[in-house]
Amino acid sequence: MVTSYLNDKDVYSRWFLPINLNIFLRAVGQPAFVNNPLLGLLILVAIFLFNWQVGLGCILGGGVATLTEVVLGLHPWDLVGNGVCSFNGVLVGTVISILYPGVYGVERSTGMWVAIVIGAVTSVFFASAFNNFLSKVNVPYMALPFNIIAVCVFLSLQPNPQIEITEKMTFNASDPYCGDGSVSWCGVGRGVIVSMGQVYAVDAVVPSLVMNLAVLLASPLLFTMSTLGATIGSLMALTILPEEEFHQVYSGLWGYNALLSMAAVSCVFFPFSPAAFMAGIVNTFATVGIQAGLKANMDKNHLPVFTLPMTLCTLVMLMAAQSRPSKCGSPLARTEVMSYPEKQAVQAWRSAKQTVYHQCNQKCLRRWWIQCWLRMSAWKCVKGRRKPS
Repeated sequence: MVTSYLNDKDVYSRWFLPINLNIFLRAVGQPAFVNNPLLGLLILVAIFLFNWQVGLGCILGGGVATLTEVVLGLHPWDLVGNGVCSFNGVLVGTVISILYPGVYGVERSTGMWVAIVIGAVTSVFFASAFNNFLSKVNVPYMALPFNIIAVCVFLSLQPNPQIEITEKMTFNASDPYCGDGSVSWCGVGRGVIVSMGQVYAVDAVVPSLVMNLAVLLASPLLFTMSTLGATIGSLMALTILPEEEFHQVYSGLWGYNALLSMAAVSCVFFPFSPAAFMAGIVNTFATVGIQAGLKANMDKNHLPVFTLPMTLCTLVMLMAAQSRPSKCGSPLARTEVMSYPEKQAVQAWRSAKQTVYHQCNQKCLRRWWIQCWLRMSAWKCVKGRRKPS
């Protein structure tokens, strides 16, 4: 409703600030597939609850990306108005300002802030380039620009090539009331909750709960699929990680990529259906496997995996489509008009129902004509055999 009201307003008029604020707040929500300025504001508040400097980084990265797009006009307006054009800038500002000092054990430096500004501007150009390329196969570029920029920034700003990545225990996994001695199920539950926060690299329960609330208010279906993905990712990680690395599960590091993979395929880019749900499950399992493979290599270069596992796997999954009519709900096909998941699902089911009804009518009509033709043929045959009295 806000975007519809602002669509006919001149961006270079007195509406400049409201239009840019609407775009920025939607961009803040887009990493979690939330397209609502008020809920984007709620997520921004959660980031400030975690750390005010990170909140400033989010505003810096997202704000610079938004202004760059508005001034240069590199995207079609529908991708501008919903914040897709600048959400990679939001991730650049938020994730780098958290992980750079966290991974390398250094203070936030001037070089880091300059890298965020440059990365935010670059993300808009990368996003436009990937949009022009991937739109030909009807696939969104998602967080691909952010991942490329983040990897380059981390490799460029590494303070010491021999530095070891520091990992902090954020949960007491030895609590006798929360596990069997090897697995802390309270820790696993914490990891599922914090997985939503880890979409923005936030490892804290309260901000993550606020973000989960924003997603729930945006779409109960989106929240359900996201939580299911985080749960699957966390449980799978317990089967492939050594016991001394279970704290990564408790910090949500193995849930956030799975969360995004499940949500993206099951109900965001595909309308929710049994086929989309199954595709989401497959995408989630594949994402965890890809994350394990990337982690083994990227750890050697002292790099986090960011959202590369989800992005690479989902880009491939979204190219899948059913070539035959579905016999179980709406077919597996990209959403034509993006909206909230429940509306997309209802529209897809109605469309599938109308298609089946139309096909049924055509078959019934064809059958009726065949029966009429057979009856006419039989009548003519009988009439021709009659002898005159």
